[in-house]
Amino acid sequence: MAHTDGDWIRRRLRSATQLTELRDTETTLQAVARHTRGLMGSDMAYVSFTDFDRNETVIRKTDGVRTQAYATIRQPLGTGVLGRVAIGHSSYWTPDYQVDEKLHHLGDIDDIVAGEGVRALLGAPLTVAGRVIGALLIAHRIPREFSPVEVERLESVADQAAVAIDNAQRHEQLMELVEQTSGERERTGSDVAALSRGLDLDRRLMETVTSELPASSLLSIGAQVLDCDIWFTDLPGRRPIAASTDAPVPDRAANAGGTFLTVTAAGRQFGELVTDRALGEAEQTLLERVSLHTALWVMLARAREAVELRDGTEAVAALAGGDLDAPAVRSVLAEWWLHQADRWCVLVLDSPDPVRDRVMRALSASSPSPVIIAPHDGHICVVTGDARWVAAVPDLFAARGWTLRGGMTWVAAGSADAADATGTAGPAGRDFAAAHRQAELAASAQRTLGRTGLSDGAGLGILAAVLHLADQGELPTPLVADLSPLTGYDASHHSGLTRTAQVYFDTDGSVARTATVLGVHRNTVRQRLDRIGGLLGEDWNTMPRKLDLQLALRVQALADRR
Repeated sequence: MAHTDGDWIRRRLRSATQLTELRDTETTLQAVARHTRGLMGSDMAYVSFTDFDRNETVIRKTDGVRTQAYATIRQPLGTGVLGRVAIGHSSYWTPDYQVDEKLHHLGDIDDIVAGEGVRALLGAPLTVAGRVIGALLIAHRIPREFSPVEVERLESVADQAAVAIDNAQRHEQLMELVEQTSGERERTGSDVAALSRGLDLDRRLMETVTSELPASSLLSIGAQVLDCDIWFTDLPGRRPIAASTDAPVPDRAANAGGTFLTVTAAGRQFGELVTDRALGEAEQTLLERVSLHTALWVMLARAREAVELRDGTEAVAALAGGDLDAPAVRSVLAEWWLHQADRWCVLVLDSPDPVRDRVMRALSASSPSPVIIAPHDGHICVVTGDARWVAAVPDLFAARGWTLRGGMTWVAAGSADAADATGTAGPAGRDFAAAHRQAELAASAQRTLGRTGLSDGAGLGILAAVLHLADQGELPTPLVADLSPLTGYDASHHSGLTRTAQVYFDTDGSVARTATVLGVHRNTVRQRLDRIGGLLGEDWNTMPRKLDLQLALRVQALADRR
């Protein structure tokens, strides 16, 4: 069953939250298999644990599997899809296992797979802090291809599942140690107290993660238990993300006695925990629990942000589509708490794919007022009513070393002759669609002209509009003057009349400056201008023909650059 991006991410968030709350391994494994099958719409799903000492991976829990033989497969590492993925290097899929010659097949396991009727398989490794613990697979009983989106989705489920499984295992181990220690007479009361303290820390951290409290709450709990200040920073260790104190992050060189622990989960590094003093071995174990729950907090927070961004996608698409009347526009704005603004700014921002989500998260986190931020038609679209925040966007990009290139246009509350049910005038969808188009045009002009920064669409000139159309391949041929007499002459005589005309216009008709730019004698420029007049007509340098030729020459220059 197919799901839209927004629907899938919401389901994914609910699943991640439920998995995070589980505390025993067997229940967690069963939930992972069940949730994965439902999220991926597969015939079956299953989880395996990898045993490198035995060089095999063993299926532990399944959902949708019919035969006992399949549910208890012990797959040698490196064989089949399961054994290949369980090594931990990368995801792998096959459209039809039974005929895939790239796989290392084993006869007895192939018979089990055939008996289950499995054909297509997709698997992702389960890793925590660089440690492989197993694999997560889905299967179909018909041959089929898997899209890059499906691979990415299973990998995201596997990331969260790995952390949830590892967390459940650690919690169980801690509980077993407490019970074991409590029953041994030779153990001191301090040993039991230390283990109980760890179990209590685990419980409090988990409650904080699932309660959606800020990351500083996690660090404050850890700071109380460890009796030290804790900071959560980016990996260079310079920018604090959260802290248990208002004090600044200690300088690494000056804090040589502190403890530094990388926050890692599911093969990804989220930042670093820093303490203001050195921790002992037992204390470092407690800090590791804080680190794991901090990673859980980050993963859930990002999943929630993804839901918000996808919801924003729907809102942006509705506003930019132009089909909404004034009451419908007000309803969309009210859903985002933007309906009380006097005017709204529509921003269109360039951002390459590798950092697009980071840019959107930074924009969202920096806005003190309601804002809609979403990917749209290859760019980032923003709708806000906060003029001061818009003015601060360049500083936001500069502080992170990102190049800002985009356009913006304001929409006034009374821009349309439309009224809502209360009789209050407000913008209709066509107003937002026009503003979005104008902002998009301004951003395109910035790209075409090689400029950076935010360009106000309200001040967009005819040249920028023509260049935008040319860049998009949408410029009607009759819209600009015919330059073929110049370009044809240049091609047959190896001359530079087209370039001469462009420089002549760019220097406001100065023969001397044109000669300097081209590096030729002034008489050469005059001779070329006479030749241009002979080819194009004597009115080539007078209005309105002059404007047509200037635009055509700019378009030609753009085509040459491309």
